[in-house]
Amino acid sequence: MQFIFILFTALIWFCSAQVMSGEYQHPSPAIEQVLNQSKSVTTRLSADNQYMVVLKPISQVDIKQLAQPELKLAGLRINPTSLAPSRSKYQYNALEIIKLADQSRHIIKAAQGLSYHAIKFSPDSQYLSYIVSNQQATYIELFDLQKKTTFRLTNQRLNATLGFNYRWQYDSQAIVTNLAISTKTRENSPTVLSPNISATNGKKAPRRTYQDLIKNHQDEITFANITTAQLSKIALNGQITAIGKPGINISYQVSPSNQYILVKQIDRPFSRIVKYRDFAQTVSLFDHLGHQVIAFGQLESGEFRPSGSDSVRRGPRLIHWRKDQPHTIAFVTPLDNGDGNSQPQYRDEISTLSAPFTGQGEPLVKTTWRISKLAWGEDNTLFITEKNSKQKQLRVSFYQDNHSAKPTLWYQKSQRDTYNDPGKLLYNRQIAAPLVNIESGHFVHAGLGASPQGYRPFAKQTNMADLSSNIIWQSQPNKLEKLIHLISRSPLTMVISREDSATAKQYWLVKGDKQTLLYQTQNTLSQYDGVSRQLVHYQRQDGTPLSGMLYLPKGYHPSQGRLPVLMWAYPREYKDAQVASQVNFSKHQYQKISAKGPVAMVAHGFAVFDKVAMPIIGEGKKRPNDSFRQQLVSNAQAAIDVLVDMGVADPERVAIGGHSYGAFMVANLLAHSDLFSAGIARSGAYNRSLTPFGFQYEKRNYWEAPDLYQQMSPFTHADKIDEPLLLIHGEMDANSGTYPMQSERLFKAIRGLGGTARLVTLPYESHSYVARQSLAHMWWEQENWLLRYLGKADSHSAQTSSQYQSLVR
Repeated sequence: MQFIFILFTALIWFCSAQVMSGEYQHPSPAIEQVLNQSKSVTTRLSADNQYMVVLKPISQVDIKQLAQPELKLAGLRINPTSLAPSRSKYQYNALEIIKLADQSRHIIKAAQGLSYHAIKFSPDSQYLSYIVSNQQATYIELFDLQKKTTFRLTNQRLNATLGFNYRWQYDSQAIVTNLAISTKTRENSPTVLSPNISATNGKKAPRRTYQDLIKNHQDEITFANITTAQLSKIALNGQITAIGKPGINISYQVSPSNQYILVKQIDRPFSRIVKYRDFAQTVSLFDHLGHQVIAFGQLESGEFRPSGSDSVRRGPRLIHWRKDQPHTIAFVTPLDNGDGNSQPQYRDEISTLSAPFTGQGEPLVKTTWRISKLAWGEDNTLFITEKNSKQKQLRVSFYQDNHSAKPTLWYQKSQRDTYNDPGKLLYNRQIAAPLVNIESGHFVHAGLGASPQGYRPFAKQTNMADLSSNIIWQSQPNKLEKLIHLISRSPLTMVISREDSATAKQYWLVKGDKQTLLYQTQNTLSQYDGVSRQLVHYQRQDGTPLSGMLYLPKGYHPSQGRLPVLMWAYPREYKDAQVASQVNFSKHQYQKISAKGPVAMVAHGFAVFDKVAMPIIGEGKKRPNDSFRQQLVSNAQAAIDVLVDMGVADPERVAIGGHSYGAFMVANLLAHSDLFSAGIARSGAYNRSLTPFGFQYEKRNYWEAPDLYQQMSPFTHADKIDEPLLLIHGEMDANSGTYPMQSERLFKAIRGLGGTARLVTLPYESHSYVARQSLAHMWWEQENWLLRYLGKADSHSAQTSSQYQSLVR
């Protein structure tokens, strides 16, 4: 009787703790070590190839920073005081400048409360420029590389509400950016009391579901007041020239001649169903004195863009300066009214317009697929990237102006085909306006070199006459090396990164046979030394090859008994089974454990099966999602089977986890199989009727395929989720479709149906969690959930693989 009383009391305490606990918790010491590690650095190279700067990012922000006041408007999150993004993905607290000739160094450190953004070298390599931001304001600072001194370009603060942006003139004599026109933004947004009215005029507007949109007239006034800025040219002596009148300047580009500035401004009325980038816009041309030359064109609101991945809004797009000409505008016009579902002879046309900018422009090239990118090269060359989303195909051609009548196809491949990916084009950055580097009719490109044996990065040069290629550099076979900066082809000089399974990433200057170490990142994960990692190949029932990365505790051998397993995955759609089975991995990659991934759980003696392949394939006329559930379960069963056959997995103790679309996968697997003992679903969407105009790569809307939407929604099948499910969601998730309500509704459904679930909402977090306190608490929740429902690693099950049977229903 006493035992029952104690047990009952403990249950009451535990259940109360589920509801009442309101403090951030800390995970185990091993996982704290993962949280304490630094993020990966990135680099920039000066145009004269004399300096490299190492950008050291802020690893995690404090939750207090996220809790600062912010405005949520038109898909933006803005600090109304500093007139800057309240959440920045790329922010740095230190810059280490390395002179390549002698490896001398200079470090610029941000003071407490400051961060650096948009780090660039000036075109003449005399300055390093960056935006300095705090909670009150943002400014541009320059570091003189010769004098080693820092100065503020102007004491007028920036308006960075649309991003941390600025442009150097190509002569390095001035910078163009948005300056704030008021320091009293809130006072300029009077309170408006009025009905909130929306209407439709019969035109289709099939847009995905977004958050943080403009909702009423008050939001319109506030958005206009806070984003309106004065575009200005600021000379190095601080002299300021206004470019036109104040406006909402979404982008701006300086011509290679430095004589003109191309400006794109947002127009009213502001849409209430799309983000600011899809608002109606006007493109205008100004001279270097700030006077308008022409109004180039108007772009309609993207809310009326036809449905489909290859659809675009009507009117010119990809408007930019041709980099190989002093002042020539290039742009793309859809020939199918932007409707990717139509079947025209040609989809797009590329045109140019040169000074004095009269007429409609000179047509250059027509394409049969939708153009997604243009890149200008030396020798009057244009590289054209086209895509066909229905076929999931991509191709790149090059066109030589004044030399050829039509483009020459360089390559065509499936969009996700990494084995046949030639990589990225390399640019000549020693000229004012960087162009794709072409020497003696050859251009250079660098790729990962993916193959069934793993990555082996390379650099190649391709002959434009016959498309023959030869490798000019390739990673050593026993290491993972990547080309970071190509300095010259002859003699071959470059900056590469290098790592192996035991050595953290290094940066090397390579010139012929001479190699010089420039920078070494540190290993700070001592508690994970000895953890083994292997790529596991296997097949699902229909013969589709699959793979996953298996992590095992230090010194583990199957003879010691079976382990609890945490599997982590993300479904991806394919039109080609061969592409779906490709391996994207290097066994020589240094084991850097992400705080947002699952691998840290190996510290508890778990086996962790990460990057588990979950292909959803629809070949020919079949669409991938038509058999989503069946393929998903088949993928999962195959993954468990192979670990059981290896003697690693205890099939009674396997958990499945995922983030975003991976969380959607988790809920579906728990609903439609009994393969797993528990699940972890973070920031997911579970009711597809709440994303009626498509999700992920599903382009059919709810009314075109209602049965599909219902079948794929785990919310519809919440009564079948009979394994414990941990739901975690950011309170301010801004991702399309993954409203926090999605997790709340699924939790309430499971609770109402008598299932087992726990819902954790992280304050101030968006789709991906960034605050240290949030990540620590997330891991505390995950650790406790897995240990509770799978048990500790030393409590091995006696079940053998011969006793393992299919648990799919």
